[in-house]
Amino acid sequence: MGISVGNFAASKIAATGEGMAQARQFTRHHLIRWGLGDVVDDVVTVVGELTGNAVRHTAAAADGAWLALATSPRTVMCIVRDPSPQVPAPSTADQLETCGRGLGVVASLSSTWGWTVEGDGKAVWARIPI
Repeated sequence: MGISVGNFAASKIAATGEGMAQARQFTRHHLIRWGLGDVVDDVVTVVGELTGNAVRHTAAAADGAWLALATSPRTVMCIVRDPSPQVPAPSTADQLETCGRGLGVVASLSSTWGWTVEGDGKAVWARIPI
């Protein structure tokens, strides 16, 4: 994806509420370890949205997903890989709806985000400025 990686960590995510909580804890742990405490809340929020979508909207419910974190000099890259080729579909939620805002949150916290469809699934990624 055209970045020089300073730090890297990856973890399998179970398709459960506990797995999503572990993904957020994993993210918080590594960012603090890497000295990036200033962006922990934003990155944990993005990871929560991306992993939640993978578990909620794809075949990841059976197989789980993978979370990868990487740093470059100016960004933290969050990548969630799941076994579904179904691409993310941003939606506009009514103000009274309780879901449908996640990708909007990702877009507002990241400098850029997107996805790549691969042979046996997809990777959804976001870059958060440091």
